[in-house]
Amino acid sequence: MIEARGLKEMKLFIRYIAVVLVVGMLAGAQQQTPQNTNFSGRWRMVKDQSNFGSFNTPDMVVLVVDQHGAAMNVHIVETVGGKTHFSDVVYYTDGRVANNIINGHDAESRTFWDGTALMVRTYEKNSKNQDVMMLDRWQLSPDGQTLTMTSHITTETGEADIKMVCVKEKAR
Repeated sequence: MIEARGLKEMKLFIRYIAVVLVVGMLAGAQQQTPQNTNFSGRWRMVKDQSNFGSFNTPDMVVLVVDQHGAAMNVHIVETVGGKTHFSDVVYYTDGRVANNIINGHDAESRTFWDGTALMVRTYEKNSKNQDVMMLDRWQLSPDGQTLTMTSHITTETGEADIKMVCVKEKAR
């Protein structure tokens, strides 16, 4: 009888430890919440660290990100082959759908978190009216001074990957 009681207490103790460990892991995950990740700032592409694959590599890219709560407004200035293009998009870091115009086409984006990286999945039609899906990953360095954006682009004719590394510019 004493042995059975000891075994029962041991099982309860093990369950208690398991619950404490799970709660501890969840609390640790809460401290690393995506809500603490803020991409705000002025970011300039580092050309020699970026890889655009078969796409034309821009001469210059500057992103100005203004993130307040779940809304993330992104102003993009890009120069390719002497031509400068401007874009303004909004993303919602809480997963709400954002409707934007990208390259003159209607686009629908939805975000989700992968740890502290923000994933942005965008659907649009290209100039040939073909479906395009882009999955972008926004990842800050631990010191918050480098933004690495990787993109996987899927079209009806194939797939491509690009990587853009940007450094945060000092406030003027």
